[in-house]
Amino acid sequence: MHSTQRSGLAQAVYARRKENMNQLEIKQGTIENIDLIKPLWEELNQIHYNLSLHFKDRYQNMTWDKRKRTLLEKSNDMLFEYVVDTNDNNLIGYCISTIEKHEEKTGEIDSIYIGEKYRKSGVGKRLIENAVSWFNSNNIETQKLMVAVGNEQVLNFYDKFNFYPAHIILKKRT
Repeated sequence: MHSTQRSGLAQAVYARRKENMNQLEIKQGTIENIDLIKPLWEELNQIHYNLSLHFKDRYQNMTWDKRKRTLLEKSNDMLFEYVVDTNDNNLIGYCISTIEKHEEKTGEIDSIYIGEKYRKSGVGKRLIENAVSWFNSNNIETQKLMVAVGNEQVLNFYDKFNFYPAHIILKKRT
């Protein structure tokens, strides 16, 4: 009986997640409407600030305009997707991936964020799968992403897509 209850609970959670996914729509963005995600990027930047052990000033001094400029300058091509909850038309997540100008055959998932309420809904998985598929269709050999120190709890999520730590880069504080 206990295992039946657990099975029923698992089914209810799965049904709720499936229902949430039916309410979420992934849309392809453009450079012209990339500013849509500014509030979500600012939430992510605040999370990184709160988690940062040594470089809070990096996040404190980073603005959306600086980040956007960096993305545009470094990329040869960009995939920008955002997620809308169709129940209330709220933007709840995004993923920006780039093909780099100066590193041949290298792509990076530069920024991904899903609002806390929507995590574990499957939409983050879909965004990563879309980015990897886009990289593959562009014959990208090196696919990478960076995880900020302090945010290591996301590593298990990325493991599912065969992204693993390759380097630990130490930076001198000035």
